[in-house]
Amino acid sequence: MKVLAIIGSPRKKGNTYHVVGQIRENMLRADPDIDFEYLFLRDSNLQMCTGCFVCIARGEDSCPLKDDRDLIRAKLSEADGLIFAAPGYAMGVPGLMKNFIDRFAYTCHRPCFFDKTILAVTTIGAARGMKQTLSQLAVLAGGGRVMKLGVTMPPIPMTGAARAKRKIDKASAAFYDALKEQKKRLPAIEDWGWFYAFKTFCSVEAYQKACPADIAYYKDKAEYFYPLRGHYARRLLGKAFKGIFKLSIGLMVERPPLGRPFRRL
Repeated sequence: MKVLAIIGSPRKKGNTYHVVGQIRENMLRADPDIDFEYLFLRDSNLQMCTGCFVCIARGEDSCPLKDDRDLIRAKLSEADGLIFAAPGYAMGVPGLMKNFIDRFAYTCHRPCFFDKTILAVTTIGAARGMKQTLSQLAVLAGGGRVMKLGVTMPPIPMTGAARAKRKIDKASAAFYDALKEQKKRLPAIEDWGWFYAFKTFCSVEAYQKACPADIAYYKDKAEYFYPLRGHYARRLLGKAFKGIFKLSIGLMVERPPLGRPFRRL
């Protein structure tokens, strides 16, 4: 098994790194053959996203920025398990990690990590902001299996170190067990909504012109992002969402006057 830990802290060996280090030690004790790799964003050549929308509209290979993104993408693809780790700064992830999320924003339209087991890890000085930071770290999962670990690490000595260690040990064990199982998560309500929202938009002529990369991605995905066998109740729920989104998006999308196509921006 191969695990890739993306460290999104501007400090190379801060609290977040040490928590991920404890996870690594726990996993290697369980299986010494695990290939565990760190990738520090502070040491990577990942230019600032310009918000051009090209990766979403025309495809990730059309990104005008030429740097380490493709190297990072290859490492993400090769790993069985991913750890997205960053401290909480001002109620959210640091700029390094936010830029990483932005550079891979196309996965919010075209998810690609369903076969990965993902652990989001954050360290914060107090309780506030933990939930928000973990939610940001999970953005790229795209319906995949995500576990979350938030550890409070105040700047002064305080009680709670033993409790923090128990949380880390528990998260390490859960992540390791999920890696061994390698089982795709069944779609939840929000996953069905996500899929059929994009699937329905892909039937809109204006969207087909605006985002051809999405059209190509969803073309062969009739029912969900990946094949579902059995689970008839879940699939019936999905069909209900299909009807709901077809009706609601049909009412929301502005139609051009007869004989006058939309002007492309």
